[in-house]
Amino acid sequence: MTPLKALARKNEFVSAAFCAALVVLLTVKGEVFWTTGNFDSLQASIAPTAIMAFGMMALLICGYFDLSISSTMLLAGILCGHLEYGGAPIYATVPLVLLAGLAVGCLNGFLVAELKINALIATIGTQYMGYGVAMLLWDKIRGGEKFSENFILLGEGKLLGVYYATWIMLALLACFSFMLKYTSAGRQLYFVGGNREASRLMGFNDRRIIFGTFAVTGLLASLAGILAVARIQSPSQYTGGGVHMTCMIACVVGGGSFAGGKGSALGALLGVAFMSLLTNMFNLLEMKPQLQNVIIGLILVTVIVMDGYLNLKKLREIGKA
Repeated sequence: MTPLKALARKNEFVSAAFCAALVVLLTVKGEVFWTTGNFDSLQASIAPTAIMAFGMMALLICGYFDLSISSTMLLAGILCGHLEYGGAPIYATVPLVLLAGLAVGCLNGFLVAELKINALIATIGTQYMGYGVAMLLWDKIRGGEKFSENFILLGEGKLLGVYYATWIMLALLACFSFMLKYTSAGRQLYFVGGNREASRLMGFNDRRIIFGTFAVTGLLASLAGILAVARIQSPSQYTGGGVHMTCMIACVVGGGSFAGGKGSALGALLGVAFMSLLTNMFNLLEMKPQLQNVIIGLILVTVIVMDGYLNLKKLREIGKA
């Protein structure tokens, strides 16, 4: 196989090609695509979603997913409102909200890893619980004022023209890429997702790995919630709406698989970038919402069918070996 063909078969390359195609299209059709305002809008869209997608990709690698990240993100944003309006300093607000997200992730991990509840059922359950708690808390802060200037700086502050949230995302990209590629913990994720029984025979504690991955995913969802509400400068009942589906589609587009055993942090970021550019295209080209739903639905069906086909092909090749 030639180096060019080998590169073309890498999922990250395919995702990057999709992103490049959208950039070219938006450059030609969208007159404001390269403006500072649009660049800022893309950063605000990509950074929080990519932060959650790193956790979702880690879960997909070990064969699971988390549908509760949207309600965890919402809960984190509303908790920020409660603490901010209550006069808590930022150095107390951020750790407490992160701990809340970690707690949700630990609950998911306990349900799936220890009680052996199906991840779909477990995380749908915690999604409903998280949303219910968030709405109860929302009623008490509805109509509140803006956050403090120190907190808003988390969402509005820039370094070298780039938002702090984007720098945090890039730091997490480096950390997750290093962890997945060069550490024992990262390799264990692939082993558990690729072949659970074989990983147990090799002495890996799959329950600990699954529990830890869910816990980290909850933590990242709360971090994304903090950054999102800091950007809009106040809590919102719409924070995180549907982001779990966006993350799942992005991760599969970026090379993840519902069957587990493959994926990368870079792939997660590229998948999120593709979804954000797609939304940006909808807005700049003023597409009707109905058409937007059709396109996103087609993408979802396509990635699921392709993922299933590739997994079936892999199983057939293993059976012939």
